[in-house]
Formats: sequence, structure tokens, C-alpha cells
Amino acid sequence: MSASSSTGGIRVLRTRQPVSHIAADGSRIAVATTTKQMEICDRIVVWSPKTRSSPSFKTGACNDSSTGDDVLGIALAGKRVFWLESGGGNWRELVALSHTLGSKGSAASVSYATYSLSAFEPDEYGPYTFVGDLFGAGNLLVFNSWTACMEVPVGWSGATCPESAPGDEPAMLYSKQRLLKVVNGAGVEIASAPDTLTDATSGISAEDDVAMSTALAPAVVAVDPKSIAAQFPDGSVTVYSASGAALRSIPIPPGTFSGFALQGSQLVTIRNGRLELYDVSSGRLAKTIWLGDAAKLGGLYKGLVTYVDYRVHVLRLSDRKHANLSPPRADFIGPQIEASGLFYAYNDPSGHAPGRVVFVPIAKILKQLG
Repeated sequence: MSASSSTGGIRVLRTRQPVSHIAADGSRIAVATTTKQMEICDRIVVWSPKTRSSPSFKTGACNDSSTGDDVLGIALAGKRVFWLESGGGNWRELVALSHTLGSKGSAASVSYATYSLSAFEPDEYGPYTFVGDLFGAGNLLVFNSWTACMEVPVGWSGATCPESAPGDEPAMLYSKQRLLKVVNGAGVEIASAPDTLTDATSGISAEDDVAMSTALAPAVVAVDPKSIAAQFPDGSVTVYSASGAALRSIPIPPGTFSGFALQGSQLVTIRNGRLELYDVSSGRLAKTIWLGDAAKLGGLYKGLVTYVDYRVHVLRLSDRKHANLSPPRADFIGPQIEASGLFYAYNDPSGHAPGRVVFVPIAKILKQLG
């Protein structure tokens, strides 16, 4: 991998493998890279544009067979990298692992779960435990864990839940829905949700690893160093303290969501193409800005929101001024904004180093906003 600088302090990191996920915190960004080459493992790079350092290490997602091993998500909190691996064949394994930069030891498992690709077949599904929704900021790393099984109608065989389905169709029961914080390398429960019953066809997808690793409730959607935002099936969001105390419930209506970001008293989301700013202290909707159906939210820093459609944008909430920070593309990964500046990524299939991670200093962003 290599880094280069360009006009105005913008820096670009090039990675030998395509970029799949990014997670920024402060002046660093953790980059998960992936490959389909046999006998090669996915890698994680942690880049600091300020110091121009980019240590990397391989993950356990290695292509030594046709099992489809992969990194499904990544989080960064200070010097701690936290990621989710999936592997196996018809029986899938989910493992959440952590690694501290500068430590000599190998990655340590925080949580472990299994599931089967034979989901929704009444005589073969569950109960299985899942982990997912990894987020980090400052000293805070959090994730979700839950168990799913299938209830079947009375008279059907092979139920995997102890109860029968209330109707004449199978139903998915989500139980042990927990919000966990990583403490001393282990997941510690700080909040939970009641059991949830849904139509079997509207639950997790047996064909999509990412969907398999998305909690139903309370699904973590954003964090800052001191608090956690978790969303429930009705669209509402509860903000918890880092210790798990419920601070505020925000009655956000249901809709099509494309990202959340949290900082202090501000919670933002894009719902049905509109950016919505909520005041965490009161729970009220403070501002709405139309961005378009293609807009996907990235991050939030001191009233600056970054989002992406076919360009990477930074929007200042106070006066609604915005800056375009990239050429047009359709495959951006990210973006995220921190005190140091803006990070985003994409892949260029030409050349031997297809991954691109871009850093734009905060001073350049503020100058462009005027």
C-alpha cells in the first residue's frame, strides 16, 4: 500500500486489495480490504494521514476453499479495531474480533455465533445466535447479539422454538436481544429488548450475510464517545449512556432510512430522502432538509454532516451551505467526518492497487464552505 498527497493537503491511501468497509475515529481510519484470490486473506489497514503511518494485519477471512469467508463490518475506537468475520459452508460462523494497535498479541474473539443457510425450513432452522452492528468512538465499542428461531403452526413438525406460531404460517421469534459493550476484550450486556415475533418471510435473509448480521431491536445505528443510539422496529430511537442507561426515546416515524449519526445533543438521519436533525435533550425534530432519494448519510462533526449520492458532500446544518468534495462516482464507501477531516473510499479496478481511501483536511472543508 502507498500514500500520496495532492493539492490542499488532500491525501490518498492506495491498498493492494479492494476496500470493503471503513470506520474512522479521530485522526485514524480502519480499512477492511478483501480479495477473491485463493490462499489469500482479507486484511485490515489502519491509516493515519497526519503521521503517514498505515500498519496492517491479516484477518481470519481467508480464501482457502469455496466457503465465502468475508469481513462483514468494522469499527474503530482509539487504538482498538473491532470487526466481524463470517465463514464456513452451509453452516456459517460469525466471529467478532478485536485488535489493539501496537500490541504484539493476535486478534482476540469477543463474541462467537453460528447460523445455517437452511433458514426458513421449519425442520432445520435454529435456534441460532447472531452478532452484528459494530460501532465505535473514543473508548466505546458496542455491538448487538440476538437469538432467532422459528415457530410453526400447531400440527407442523420440526419446530425450533418451544411455542407454536399463533397463525397458520411460520413466524420468526427474536429473543435475547442484547446491546453489548466491549470491556477488557469481552462483550458485556448494557441493555436489552423484549422478545419480538415477525412474519418468517420478513425476517433475516438466508442469502445475505449482511442481513443476517443486522439486529431487529435494539439495533445500534450510531455512537459517539459517550452515548449510543439504537433503533427499534417502529422507527423510534433510544439514546443510551455508555453504561446502558436510557437517556431519551425519540419517536422517529417509520420510513426508509439511509444512515444515522450522533454527536452530543444532535442525532441526524436520512429518512425518505430528507435529512432530519433531532435534539437529543428534548427528543424533538429540529430541522428537515431535502437531499434526494439517492442520499446516504455518512457522519456528523460539530454541525457538519457528510453524505453521499454520486458525490461526497459536506453540509453545514446552521446555514445549509454545502460543499462537493469528490468527483462523481457511483461506488463510494463511507464517507465519515471527524475532527481531523473527511474520509471516504472507493475502488479503481485498474492497476495493482485498486483500493482508494481519501482524506480531506477539516481546514479545506471549512474554507470551501466559506
